[in-house]
Amino acid sequence: MHPETSLLPRFDYHSHHARCGHAVGTMADYTAAAAALGMTEFGVSDHGPAYWLPGDHAQPGTQMAVSELPRYVAEAQALKANQAGRLTVKVGIEADFIEGKEAELRSLLEAHPFDYALGSVHYAQGASIFKRDRWSSDRPEDVFTDYYRQVVLAARSGLFDILSHLTAVEAYAPPVSDSLRDALYPAVADAVAESGCIVEVNTSGYRKMGGDEPFPNRHMLRLLVARGVPLTFGSDCHKPEEVGFARDRVGALLAELGLGGREPAPVTVRRGPLLAVRA
Repeated sequence: MHPETSLLPRFDYHSHHARCGHAVGTMADYTAAAAALGMTEFGVSDHGPAYWLPGDHAQPGTQMAVSELPRYVAEAQALKANQAGRLTVKVGIEADFIEGKEAELRSLLEAHPFDYALGSVHYAQGASIFKRDRWSSDRPEDVFTDYYRQVVLAARSGLFDILSHLTAVEAYAPPVSDSLRDALYPAVADAVAESGCIVEVNTSGYRKMGGDEPFPNRHMLRLLVARGVPLTFGSDCHKPEEVGFARDRVGALLAELGLGGREPAPVTVRRGPLLAVRA
C-alpha cells in the first residue's frame, strides 16, 4: 500500500446535519455520502445543546435544543441499525467544554448511549473563537493563552474520547509568534498524551484558513506524534458533499509526519473503539 493511502481515511468521525441549525441535510444524506466514498465507518456527531445556559434552546442556529437530544440519539441509533453490515455508524456528539460545568456535561453524556464524545473548546475569554471582529480589540496573546489553558482542562476532564479541532482559535487570528507557540503548545501536547485521548486531524482548517494547515496545525501535530498521541480523521462536514473533505491531503500529511504506511487500528478511550493511527 502506498504510504500516503494508509489513512486515506475510510472513516470520518466529525459530522453535522440540519439539526444544529447551521448545516444542511439529514443524517442519512451524510451516511450515503460516506458509503459512496467507500468508507467503512462514519460518525454522527452533531453539536450538543448549550447545557451551560438556561432555557431549552439557548443558541438556535448553533446547537440543537436540550429537548431535541433524545430524538437525535434515537434517530442516530436507528440509522446505525439500518446500516449494519454495510457501513458502521458510530453515534457521537460534539460537546463544548465549559470550565466549571464539567458535572453538568458528565450527566448529559452519561444519560445517552454514545459511542464517543468529541470535546471542543469554542470560547475563550467569553467570546467565540470564530468571532472575526474580536481581533480588532482583544489581545491575541490573552485569547490564545486562555484557549489553550481550556484545552488542557478538557483533556484532563475525563469526559471525551476525541479532542476536536485543536489550534482552531488561530483560524481568523493574527499569527501566533514562535515564542508564544513554544510557551503554550508543549503543555497542551503533554496533557493530551497523559489523558489518553485521540486527536482528530480536522480538515475544516483547510476550509477556514484557506492554506495548507488543518486543525491542529503541523507544529502541534509534531508534538502530539512525538508523544504517541493517536490521530484520527474528521472532516467537520456541514454539507453532505464535505464528507471526507481533503482526506487525500491528510494521507500526505501523515506521511510527512512519519506515519505513512501505518494502518489505523481500533483505540478505546472511554466508550467504544475508534479507528486511529499512532507512531
